[in-house]
Amino acid sequence: MVIERTKEIFQVGFFLSKYGERPERNGNILPPYELKTESWKAAYNVFYESLSNGRSLISFRRTLKNTRDEFDSHLPENGRVGWFKDKKPKRLSPIAEKVFKEFDELERGEIWQIIKTYTDLEIIEYKDQFSELEAIQFEEEIGVQEVFTEGGLKFIKINKYERSPKARKLAIKIHGQACQVCGFNFEKVYGEWGKGFIEVHHLIPVSKMANEKYQVNPKDDLAVLCSNCHRMVHRKAGKVLTLEELKSLLNS
Repeated sequence: MVIERTKEIFQVGFFLSKYGERPERNGNILPPYELKTESWKAAYNVFYESLSNGRSLISFRRTLKNTRDEFDSHLPENGRVGWFKDKKPKRLSPIAEKVFKEFDELERGEIWQIIKTYTDLEIIEYKDQFSELEAIQFEEEIGVQEVFTEGGLKFIKINKYERSPKARKLAIKIHGQACQVCGFNFEKVYGEWGKGFIEVHHLIPVSKMANEKYQVNPKDDLAVLCSNCHRMVHRKAGKVLTLEELKSLLNS
């Protein structure tokens, strides 16, 4: 099931499209200077915690890039080609057109004050966590990406805390790098290559996940698991094993 793009996604896409920087030393267009990075991948990461809405990291970056591309042909001053149809800029979707009209009348500083509320500039320091998360999701995409509605509540099968680089870092700092079920330690087995690596699993009941005001506690709500144990707790749809249940299966 497709996750619909929000107004906030389109606002960010407009900002990235209109205010990309073109340094004098070459023709490459870089992210807006406000984001404090010269990498587009890192620029997209800045918005991940706030706007991913259940998307995987890879899917979120693709969504934001496509949204940026959608505005390019309507903002020729940015130096990018964009999407065309019959030699004319491809028509914007209704929500994109609404954002375009609203933002095109604002100054850069005014737009940035809106966009800034969706950013986490500290996330740039989480390069290793993003790299690990991307590798995990690229290989197996733990669970399902879809968001669906049931009884008026939104459920995300693999929720944002498992996808959050910040949550990963805090959970590993608290729980260590050894699997809490089988004790497997990547560094002990793989040496330097495995140093600092472990997967993070949420222990939050779905009923609490549906509450947008719920604040995750890395100590009580998250656990660290090796890849095998993580796959086992999520193996069957509609049933997530507790750590105690998995330990019991392993011991038996």
